[in-house]
Amino acid sequence: MPRTLSEPDYVRSAIAAAERAFPEGEHPFRAEPARGRIDVLLDDGDREALAACGAAVLNMQLALRAAGHAATVDLFPDRTRPELVAVVWIRATCTPNARERALARAIPARHEHHRPLPDGTVPLSVRNALVQAAAREEGELVLLDPSAEVGTLERRLTEAGWLTGGPTGGLLGVLNSRTDTVRGQVQTGRALQRVLLTSSVQGAPVAILLRPEAAQKARPELRGFLGGQVNPQAVLEFGYPPPPLPEQRRRR
Repeated sequence: MPRTLSEPDYVRSAIAAAERAFPEGEHPFRAEPARGRIDVLLDDGDREALAACGAAVLNMQLALRAAGHAATVDLFPDRTRPELVAVVWIRATCTPNARERALARAIPARHEHHRPLPDGTVPLSVRNALVQAAAREEGELVLLDPSAEVGTLERRLTEAGWLTGGPTGGLLGVLNSRTDTVRGQVQTGRALQRVLLTSSVQGAPVAILLRPEAAQKARPELRGFLGGQVNPQAVLEFGYPPPPLPEQRRRR
């Protein structure tokens, strides 16, 4: 990834934020800063890499806005250069709102959670925030209440070999995309990342049960459960801290 000493601090910070989308420390993209923009290039265009690249681009955009620079994104802007996944345009200065600041602060703090998750009920306001986060990136997050139908989905995925560990009774969500084109797969990464960052801001730990590659393979089971020709891209489980136990009054 080419770097120069002349790069502004906000550009270096944006690229660092993009790299934080990969907890394992490896990233499939190259970020090439230029005048007024950052080009994002990807050599390996498999499903996981495209989604990861989308997550990185969102991080970059959020970091720029939090630093006071409006940023817009063009996906696959040049048909003659299929490796150019995105161009992040650095626009005029701006004042970030509270939500943008919170999401940017969550980038370095976000980490992978594993089952079991806290077993408190996820509040309606948090559920709405998660659904809206996916919709903002052209995704659809379908939340399933802890009920018999959640057990049915988990059983189908377990019997098909896509899910291990058995049911836990948490709040399950299936992230769908509008299309399954290469652009749709990049957009999936953006939607998934915004949901993950929003869950961190809302204090709702989340475990990724099926990532895009596995969700694509489990599509017959997911479509059979959800109905219609949806494009399932990930299966998530959300937790929430239970309310504190009331303090017992001491007997005199």
